[in-house]
Amino acid sequence: MSAPVNPVTGGKKHQPFVPETMEMKEFTLRAVLLGLGMTVVLGAANAYLGLRAGITIAATYPAAVIGMAVLRIWNGSVLEENIARTSGTIGEGIAAGAIFTIPAFLMAKAWPSFSFADAYLKTTALIMVGSVLGVLFISLVRRGMVEDPELPFPESVAAGEIHKA
Repeated sequence: MSAPVNPVTGGKKHQPFVPETMEMKEFTLRAVLLGLGMTVVLGAANAYLGLRAGITIAATYPAAVIGMAVLRIWNGSVLEENIARTSGTIGEGIAAGAIFTIPAFLMAKAWPSFSFADAYLKTTALIMVGSVLGVLFISLVRRGMVEDPELPFPESVAAGEIHKA
């Protein structure tokens, strides 16, 4: 059976993997804790790699695979895996923002000294504000990044395919 055609786009209508009528756990404590653990580990790995080699990697795929493996042991749902993957990838973006911003602070001589108040508090505040703004802005373009028909295989769709497998 083929999917219905969307008259607006001319393409196939989106068929969700989990029907909205199905009751399935999604936002659970174990999914959030797993995601936070992956955030710390993958963020630290990206920070090290970024400072050492000057490049970071996408943490979405390792987070998807780790989340799937761990939550399958705990009999988790595909929606819990998605929550764990999504929260697990946050560390990558924050680490990349920090490691590429801190050298810019040094070059711009933004710190009068390396004291706690001058360096650490200013930097932490700027990174926190940047992280919140990043989350707010990405939430506006999320749907387009996930379902855009022009993109051959967006990152979130690829991660979703990992969960389906």
